[in-house]
Amino acid sequence: MRTYYAFIIKDSLMYFYEKKPYSLYKILEQIYRLKNNDIVLGYRLLEQVTKPFGTRQTDNYLYKRHYNELEYSKLNDGHMIKNLYSEEVTFLKVFNSHVRIKTNNNYSSFFNSIKEYNNNIFVCDFENQDFFFLNKINFESIV
Repeated sequence: MRTYYAFIIKDSLMYFYEKKPYSLYKILEQIYRLKNNDIVLGYRLLEQVTKPFGTRQTDNYLYKRHYNELEYSKLNDGHMIKNLYSEEVTFLKVFNSHVRIKTNNNYSSFFNSIKEYNNNIFVCDFENQDFFFLNKINFESIV
Protein backbone atom coordinates (compact mmCIF):
# COMPACT_ATOMS: atom_id res chain seq x y z
CA MET A 1 0.00 0.00 0.00
CA ARG A 2 1.44 3.37 -1.01
CA THR A 3 0.71 6.65 0.75
CA TYR A 4 0.77 9.78 -1.35
CA TYR A 5 0.57 13.35 -0.08
CA ALA A 6 -0.68 15.97 -2.56
CA PHE A 7 0.06 19.67 -2.08
CA ILE A 8 -1.04 22.77 -3.98
CA ILE A 9 2.12 24.75 -4.69
CA LYS A 10 1.84 28.53 -4.66
CA ASP A 11 1.69 30.11 -8.12
CA SER A 12 4.67 32.35 -7.36
CA LEU A 13 6.89 29.30 -6.74
CA MET A 14 5.69 27.05 -9.56
CA TYR A 15 8.02 28.45 -12.22
CA PHE A 16 11.09 27.79 -10.08
CA TYR A 17 10.11 24.39 -8.69
CA GLU A 18 8.79 22.96 -11.96
CA LYS A 19 12.41 22.94 -13.07
CA LYS A 20 13.70 21.71 -9.68
CA PRO A 21 11.13 19.25 -8.29
CA TYR A 22 13.78 17.47 -6.21
CA SER A 23 14.39 20.68 -4.22
CA LEU A 24 10.67 21.01 -3.54
CA TYR A 25 10.48 17.35 -2.52
CA LYS A 26 13.35 17.80 -0.03
CA ILE A 27 11.63 20.81 1.57
CA LEU A 28 8.37 18.90 1.98
CA GLU A 29 10.19 15.80 3.20
CA GLN A 30 11.96 17.81 5.91
CA ILE A 31 8.59 19.16 7.05
CA TYR A 32 7.10 15.64 6.99
CA ARG A 33 9.93 14.26 9.13
CA LEU A 34 9.84 17.02 11.78
CA LYS A 35 9.25 15.92 15.35
CA ASN A 36 5.96 16.77 17.08
CA ASN A 37 7.54 19.51 19.18
CA ASP A 38 8.49 21.35 15.94
CA ILE A 39 4.98 21.22 14.48
CA VAL A 40 4.53 25.01 14.54
CA LEU A 41 7.75 25.49 12.59
CA GLY A 42 6.64 22.85 10.08
CA TYR A 43 3.26 24.48 9.61
CA ARG A 44 4.86 27.89 9.03
CA LEU A 45 7.27 26.42 6.46
CA LEU A 46 4.40 24.63 4.72
CA GLU A 47 2.42 27.89 4.55
CA GLN A 48 5.30 29.55 2.70
CA VAL A 49 5.37 26.93 -0.07
CA THR A 50 1.80 25.65 -0.39
CA LYS A 51 -1.77 26.90 -0.59
CA PRO A 52 -4.51 25.29 1.51
CA PHE A 53 -6.89 22.85 -0.18
CA GLY A 54 -9.93 24.04 1.72
CA THR A 55 -11.37 20.93 3.32
CA ARG A 56 -15.08 21.48 2.73
CA GLN A 57 -14.65 22.79 -0.81
CA THR A 58 -12.39 19.89 -1.84
CA ASP A 59 -14.67 17.31 -0.18
CA ASN A 60 -17.66 18.70 -2.08
CA TYR A 61 -15.74 18.78 -5.34
CA LEU A 62 -14.66 15.13 -5.00
CA TYR A 63 -18.13 14.00 -4.03
CA LYS A 64 -19.77 15.78 -6.98
CA ARG A 65 -17.11 14.41 -9.32
CA HIS A 66 -17.56 10.75 -8.23
CA TYR A 67 -20.95 10.25 -6.53
CA ASN A 68 -22.52 8.51 -9.54
CA GLU A 69 -19.67 6.00 -9.98
CA LEU A 70 -20.35 2.47 -8.80
CA GLU A 71 -16.90 1.96 -7.31
CA TYR A 72 -16.97 5.21 -5.28
CA SER A 73 -18.15 5.66 -1.71
CA LYS A 74 -17.89 8.42 0.89
CA LEU A 75 -17.97 8.07 4.64
CA ASN A 76 -17.76 11.23 6.75
CA ASP A 77 -14.65 13.01 5.46
CA GLY A 78 -13.12 10.02 3.68
CA HIS A 79 -13.45 9.05 0.04
CA MET A 80 -12.92 5.53 -1.28
CA ILE A 81 -12.61 3.87 -4.66
CA LYS A 82 -12.89 0.10 -4.74
CA ASN A 83 -12.67 -0.93 -8.38
CA LEU A 84 -13.01 -4.69 -8.84
CA TYR A 85 -11.97 -4.55 -12.51
CA SER A 86 -8.65 -2.80 -11.98
CA GLU A 87 -8.23 -4.23 -8.45
CA GLU A 88 -7.71 -0.69 -7.15
CA VAL A 89 -8.48 0.11 -3.53
CA THR A 90 -7.85 3.75 -2.68
CA PHE A 91 -8.68 5.85 0.37
CA LEU A 92 -8.48 9.64 0.18
CA LYS A 93 -8.71 12.09 3.07
CA VAL A 94 -8.68 15.85 2.66
CA PHE A 95 -6.79 17.98 5.17
CA ASN A 96 -6.57 21.74 5.00
CA SER A 97 -2.89 21.67 4.03
CA HIS A 98 -2.84 18.55 1.84
CA VAL A 99 -4.64 15.49 0.56
CA ARG A 100 -3.54 12.01 1.69
CA ILE A 101 -4.13 9.11 -0.68
CA LYS A 102 -3.55 5.51 0.38
CA THR A 103 -3.71 3.10 -2.52
CA ASN A 104 -2.62 -0.37 -3.59
CA ASN A 105 -1.65 1.03 -7.04
CA ASN A 106 1.16 3.23 -8.25
CA TYR A 107 -1.56 5.27 -9.95
CA SER A 108 -4.74 6.29 -8.14
CA SER A 109 -7.97 7.15 -9.94
CA PHE A 110 -8.20 10.18 -7.66
CA PHE A 111 -5.15 11.70 -9.37
CA ASN A 112 -7.32 12.66 -12.35
CA SER A 113 -9.80 14.43 -10.07
CA ILE A 114 -7.31 16.44 -8.05
CA LYS A 115 -5.39 17.37 -11.20
CA GLU A 116 -8.59 18.94 -12.53
CA TYR A 117 -9.14 20.66 -9.17
CA ASN A 118 -5.87 22.58 -9.41
CA ASN A 119 -3.02 22.59 -11.93
CA ASN A 120 -0.26 23.15 -9.32
CA ILE A 121 -0.49 19.79 -7.53
CA PHE A 122 2.77 18.22 -6.35
CA VAL A 123 2.55 14.63 -5.12
CA CYS A 124 5.02 12.95 -2.75
CA ASP A 125 5.41 9.41 -1.44
CA PHE A 126 7.90 10.01 1.34
CA GLU A 127 8.41 6.34 2.23
CA ASN A 128 9.35 5.39 -1.36
CA GLN A 129 11.05 8.73 -2.12
CA ASP A 130 8.81 9.29 -5.12
CA PHE A 131 7.53 12.71 -6.25
CA PHE A 132 5.98 14.34 -9.31
CA PHE A 133 3.82 17.18 -10.56
CA LEU A 134 0.43 15.84 -11.61
CA ASN A 135 0.34 18.13 -14.64
CA LYS A 136 3.48 16.42 -15.96
CA ILE A 137 1.97 12.91 -15.93
CA ASN A 138 0.49 11.49 -19.12
CA PHE A 139 -2.59 9.77 -17.68
CA GLU A 140 -3.58 8.13 -20.96
CA SER A 141 -0.40 6.07 -21.04
CA ILE A 142 -0.98 4.83 -17.47
CA VAL A 143 -4.63 3.84 -17.70
